[in-house]
Amino acid sequence: MNSTVRRIVYAGAGLLSLALIGTVAAPKVAAAVKAAFVEVVIPSNPFFGRMQLSGYGAQSVGPGTGTLGVNQIVLTNFDSVVNQVNIFSALLNGGTCGGTNNVPAATDPFLIVKVQPNSTLVIPAPTPLVFTPQVGYDNVAHTCVAASMPLTGGNVFVTVSGFIN
Repeated sequence: MNSTVRRIVYAGAGLLSLALIGTVAAPKVAAAVKAAFVEVVIPSNPFFGRMQLSGYGAQSVGPGTGTLGVNQIVLTNFDSVVNQVNIFSALLNGGTCGGTNNVPAATDPFLIVKVQPNSTLVIPAPTPLVFTPQVGYDNVAHTCVAASMPLTGGNVFVTVSGFIN
């Protein structure tokens, strides 16, 4: 057999091998993609929480357990001055999400947002902000989103929406 015919035979065998591997692997790849799509995109449980910030203390909301994917945060400033709002994953010193005076520290994700006077700011997240359980000073893991106004201590209403997996 000359070298040209040999190359054609090897190329044909290679293409046939790829076709065979693709036929065998395609259902498994399709199933894996579908499972990932269902787990990530379709929410297990919708979540909606709200906080009324007034003063310098932090407040939190959250499911307490699971992974929280936040896809939108809405902040409404009721003051006639710009308010800085910090939004973060809460490290609790006791109690549960939604408690008062139990958020002594923060961890990532951490956002610093300035809200204009007498206005509403909508922060969409094209890819959800992921809040995972964090072990706080009480040695218990909590999934909480917290907000505070450490500089201005004004009046801001915060809503958080997303889904829990």
